Amino acid sequence: MGNVLCLLYHRVSNEKDSMYHLTVSPQHFAEQMKYIKERYRCIRFEDTWEDADEPSVVVTFDDGYADNCTCALPILEQYQVPATIFVASGNIGSKREFWWDELGRLFTCAEEYPSVFRLEDPLFGYSWETDTYEKRFELAKTIRWLLRMNTDLEVRNRWFRQIREWAGLSESGREAHRCATITQLQQLAQSKWITIGAHTVHHMSLGAMEREMQKQEIENSIKAIDHWLGFSPTVFSYPFGTRLDYNQDTMEICRELGIKKAATTIQKCWKHTDNPYEIPRKTVRDWDIDRFKQQIDSTWKEV
Repeated sequence: MGNVLCLLYHRVSNEKDSMYHLTVSPQHFAEQMKYIKERYRCIRFEDTWEDADEPSVVVTFDDGYADNCTCALPILEQYQVPATIFVASGNIGSKREFWWDELGRLFTCAEEYPSVFRLEDPLFGYSWETDTYEKRFELAKTIRWLLRMNTDLEVRNRWFRQIREWAGLSESGREAHRCATITQLQQLAQSKWITIGAHTVHHMSLGAMEREMQKQEIENSIKAIDHWLGFSPTVFSYPFGTRLDYNQDTMEICRELGIKKAATTIQKCWKHTDNPYEIPRKTVRDWDIDRFKQQIDSTWKEV
């Protein structure tokens, strides 16, 4: 029985991404898809992998960026590589960026900044120096970490209102960083090479939530996709995806809601003994083909 290497992407774009390293250039993505198509059996996330009798590769995307449709889809169709796109439904069709991208924009894209940022919060209130780009860059990542495990949407919204007012910037996001429109999501779903999965509504750590809130996040994302596309997804990806970001309740809720498989960000190959609700994936960066080959080959050796 063969093992399966499940690859995790987020964005395919020529935009620079120095903060989160989620973006792969179209050139590198095309080279990577050509390589796996020529060397491995490319299978779907929802397939029954127990039948894989040779080393196989699965391609997945998290979040639901517009460039999954405009940049990634033509390359996937060219090389006939199937892919699953796990969609966080909360921002789909809006002009808002995903909240972590908005943090990056608010702390790095204004023309001028105050020299200090003071967060007014009863638990996390603190002042940071913000007189250089480097300090603001690191602060954006710090606040992302704090918000990742904070499941109170009102707290998140209050923090963002403070940051926008401090930076003098609005909610409107950058065109290059926007989420897919509903029309683009429908276009993706119509491709025979694409499977759409769910990824919660607000992209927060499920492991930090009580069971009922977890259920709302998972169920409402499934319902939104059903409303837009006319079917309920049967595959799911945990936001952030480490072992801190889901628990036994999460897996049970997914099973109850008709989810057959769920993806993590545990960095290894899948083996037939693995739990279908803990599918491991290897995160892909903007690697040239030589680095990509090295990374893929080293992962297989760890099996």
